Amino acid sequence: MPVALRLPSRLASAPTPLFAMCWYADPADGTSILAACGGGGSAATGVKNHLVLYFGLRDDTDPVIVNTANDVGVAVTIAKNPINNKISLFCALGSKIQVYSLSSGQANLEQQLEVGDGVNALAANAMVDSLAVGCESGTVKVYKISQDEHQLEGLASYECEGHGQAVCSVAFAPRSNLMVSSAKDGTARLWQQDACLAVLNCTINDPGAPVPNRPPKVLVRGCGFGDLEGKLVYTVASGRRGAAYLAKWGPKDGQNDYQCIERSQCSQHPVSAMSISGDASTVALGATNGTVILWDTQKWKSIKSFPEVHDLPVTCIAARPFDVPLQGEDQSLVKYNAICASADSKIGWLTLQRRNPKRASGSAGSGFPLAKYVNLMMKMALLYWIASPLARDVWETCGGEDMPGIGSKLQCIRDDILVAPISRPGIAVPPH
Repeated sequence: MPVALRLPSRLASAPTPLFAMCWYADPADGTSILAACGGGGSAATGVKNHLVLYFGLRDDTDPVIVNTANDVGVAVTIAKNPINNKISLFCALGSKIQVYSLSSGQANLEQQLEVGDGVNALAANAMVDSLAVGCESGTVKVYKISQDEHQLEGLASYECEGHGQAVCSVAFAPRSNLMVSSAKDGTARLWQQDACLAVLNCTINDPGAPVPNRPPKVLVRGCGFGDLEGKLVYTVASGRRGAAYLAKWGPKDGQNDYQCIERSQCSQHPVSAMSISGDASTVALGATNGTVILWDTQKWKSIKSFPEVHDLPVTCIAARPFDVPLQGEDQSLVKYNAICASADSKIGWLTLQRRNPKRASGSAGSGFPLAKYVNLMMKMALLYWIASPLARDVWETCGGEDMPGIGSKLQCIRDDILVAPISRPGIAVPPH
């Protein structure tokens, strides 16, 4: 059983088991789109295969569901063309890639391309003119994206060969043409087009433990860049069981080769999903026991662990893209730091906030507080009706020139207004 999340973090139902996720955001206007894909098999079995889209971050917003028929989505990414501002979604279903245009809260299918190999990972570069496709064969294929129609060209522009087993993750550096990929062969590779610049050999051995007789099989489930130019690389590696290790890599002085700068155990269980925030300050990690870890790359330590969010291994996770207010957060008042999903048909909305924020009166859903407003106006009118004669009485009795100085006026108010003797005209003792 998963451990109950403490509000304002929450666990919500998903319409299908989910295997891939992408969280797109635009810091200029606060646009937020969460896309996830998955399913349970063929449509004939009654377990539907879906692409699930959340436009905005309001808690009460229903997702947009796109039926993918007999194909299960295994990878997804969203990108915005910087020239025509068109937002496109690329979804991998087996060996096919479908391209959708996203506008007005809808997803419209525009293209379907057969790549000839099982797809595990997708990534678009910053200019959105190239799409990297990580394949089950260990090859990374890069396709050109036309700038006018925002569709993929029919043939791969180039292919990156080198991984010995299936590719798990791919990513582009924001301001360079560098690309990084990781695979189940225990390595991550740095590419400049189809040329391999460096091979990062990841390890999962405990430095304090004896060297095992047989080298363990290392799976590098995630990778990504930690800066704009591609000089820092993060990888997460683990075996089929045991602890996982997060590593930071950088180039050696005057060399193209990269060396490990930091390496620490990040989880006691294998990590099955990884995502890096837009500013590379946080790495979100999902483990096979359903736990989610948020890792601070500056302090190089875990800042929050959400134990056993899911019943099953975390299949996909998305770190917050940008640290700016996003659409819908003005209603929910919750700033989510990561979103995760699993084959248990659940989505975890995770935040570092410790308290559920209080909604202001008159917020969405409660309506205008007419009764409170009328009650307040009646009290103010009654107070004005009482205070007006009293104020005139005070002025007529104690405000004249025969009461010089503030001290004499205050004494007059005390003796003649607040504590008036019974001999004062107007004061009568009721008969017994």
